[in-house]
Amino acid sequence: MATTLSVPSAPLKGGQSDPPTTSDQNITIEIPSSSVADDEIFVAALVGIINAAYAETEAGIFKPGYIRTSAQDVAGLIRSGQLATASQLATPSSSRAPLGCISIRKLSDTSAELGLFAVMPELRGNGLGRDLLKFAEQWCLEKLGGPGVAVAQLDLLFPTHFEHPFKMRLQKWYTKQGYRLVGTRDFLLEYPTYAALLAGPTEYRHFEKTLN
Repeated sequence: MATTLSVPSAPLKGGQSDPPTTSDQNITIEIPSSSVADDEIFVAALVGIINAAYAETEAGIFKPGYIRTSAQDVAGLIRSGQLATASQLATPSSSRAPLGCISIRKLSDTSAELGLFAVMPELRGNGLGRDLLKFAEQWCLEKLGGPGVAVAQLDLLFPTHFEHPFKMRLQKWYTKQGYRLVGTRDFLLEYPTYAALLAGPTEYRHFEKTLN
């Protein structure tokens, strides 16, 4: 198991189904044990968080009915140690409930790709997304050569036939976190099977950050 980071719990907004937050509860960010991949309830809840997030962040980019990921894919990432999760105890006697995630895929001895980044809508703006990103960057620092050497990479899919407000906010947020735009790529050259799912032309914007 990789490093585990505990951060103070933040109050959730919403109805009675929200996990209670008390001063003695913490949100835990970690790369979970591979056995978590067999926890169907945890995986299904995480898939729901991811697909809900991407339905909003990629609205208008894909045709209606597009689904970002599946239980099989998420379980595979957990099993291979490529997914960091944020979770919290719903009650002191219950199992942990997922709140968000970020994938970390090692590309070389000095670089890794971050993706599948999602947080429950109720928790946006309270710092959990930033903490997930920092956890992923810390993993990169520990595994990829240390400060000044390790590079974190990520891609944002943008439509080119209209300005996407959420994507623009994401780009601004990543820039604030120290990522810089280093180029664009043709999304369909890498993922040609998605051609029939796209609602219009797109470009892949590639960002990098040298970690210190």
